[in-house]
Amino acid sequence: MRYVASREEMQQIDAYSINTMGIPGIVLMEKAALALEEVFLERVPTKSRVLIVTEKGNNGGDGLALGRLLLEDGYNVDFYEIGAIPHDSDSHQIQKKVLEQMEAQFLMEFPEEEYDVIVDAVFGVGLKREVAGQHREVIERMNQKKALKVAVDVPSGVDASTGQILGIAFCADLTVTFGLLKAGLLLYPGADISGEVIVKEIGFPNKAVEKIAPKMISFVKEDLALLPERKAWTNKGNYGKVLLIAGAKNMAGAAVLSGMAAYKSGSGLVRIFSCEENRVILQEKLPEAILTTYDSEEKAGEILPEAISWTSVIGIGPGIGQSIFARRLLKQVLALGKVPLVIDADGLNNLAVLLKNDREIKQLFYEYKSGIILTPHLKEMSRLIEEEITEIQSNLPKAAMKMADQDHIIVLKDARTIVSDGNAPSYINMSGNNGMATGGSGDVLTGIICGFLAGGLSLLTAARLGVYCHGLAGDAASKEKGYYSVLAGDLPNYLEKVLK
Repeated sequence: MRYVASREEMQQIDAYSINTMGIPGIVLMEKAALALEEVFLERVPTKSRVLIVTEKGNNGGDGLALGRLLLEDGYNVDFYEIGAIPHDSDSHQIQKKVLEQMEAQFLMEFPEEEYDVIVDAVFGVGLKREVAGQHREVIERMNQKKALKVAVDVPSGVDASTGQILGIAFCADLTVTFGLLKAGLLLYPGADISGEVIVKEIGFPNKAVEKIAPKMISFVKEDLALLPERKAWTNKGNYGKVLLIAGAKNMAGAAVLSGMAAYKSGSGLVRIFSCEENRVILQEKLPEAILTTYDSEEKAGEILPEAISWTSVIGIGPGIGQSIFARRLLKQVLALGKVPLVIDADGLNNLAVLLKNDREIKQLFYEYKSGIILTPHLKEMSRLIEEEITEIQSNLPKAAMKMADQDHIIVLKDARTIVSDGNAPSYINMSGNNGMATGGSGDVLTGIICGFLAGGLSLLTAARLGVYCHGLAGDAASKEKGYYSVLAGDLPNYLEKVLK
């Protein structure tokens, strides 16, 4: 697990390190410059022409310190200070005086000539107002330069907490950030213009990080140790029973994908509740599954209670359609279910209608005893909480927390999926790629989460780990097949490699 910090949290960690633990700010600045220098020495040939654009704050001081080191290394470095902020920080003043003694080249006007590298050391993590005036003009000109563009800590103009663009932002090829990842470098559109992100340790003490305890986390490969344990002396009954209510007529594929993923995630038994028209294809594509099919709506209502009583986990929604019949099935599940429940796809759209118009459903939903995981994409979330998609996109963690609590886990799916139980920390997913933007990918995620729940994981851990492993499977598939050619049906097979 690793922390992901907001603007305020990173500022608090910095202040605690300096004011409480006594680490001089200039020491942290020097370490930041050394970290930046290391990246330059690895990637940029000496003698390259480098323009470092600064302001009078500490981010600018990082840029000045970097420039000093690069001059000593043999790079050709020019400095341009915007100077629109009225007062220098103390550390910035120290760095500038050293450079003046070295007779470094400070330009009076933004240069017209070209450089090999442009370094953005203007604002960094602290910016929370819209970029305007001279700063906007300079950033526009920086973006127009044909050079390798490197941002110090956070590209100027990106909100470090939300990833929103504050009027304009520096478009980086590479961002070197310090101590912790910043949420704004992961959330879009900030992630889109941060380029490759490198995290460098510069000496923030663990005590300072733990004291602030940022309200967002992500997973790393070591967190796969959270997977449900499998012991030698066990049988299929020890690994849970998943009931998947999936697949209306002509939508058998959704049921196949979910069922396959549930098995590949370790479920002992998977039972698919679907219409009779899907029987043959389900038997052909997933012979391991137990099938319960219905040939009429009345029959479905009669046989669903037995299936619900059989299972240890329920997943409902993939391919069931949006209809009065589908809503009736969902209502039965909420009324009779006594096990963890995952609602996805059409299940969410039907739920949105029912929560708005059916008081009984609302009570059943919020009083469901065994916990519910909802896995909406942005449009489905918009229907559930009745907010515009643009509003949700402006702050994904906030939107996820709006409907979440410890019994209602929200998996808000986007390029960066957020998982929330309404409390801190929220989870932000860093695995996965755009090759997974294909029909059926969400059905696979439903199956994975159900499989992990069947294995005994808690609601929150199953949701987080399910999203992470789903993304890792997509990364493995894309690496081998390319982003254009990944199919949802590939994901369960590549999941094998992730869980191996």
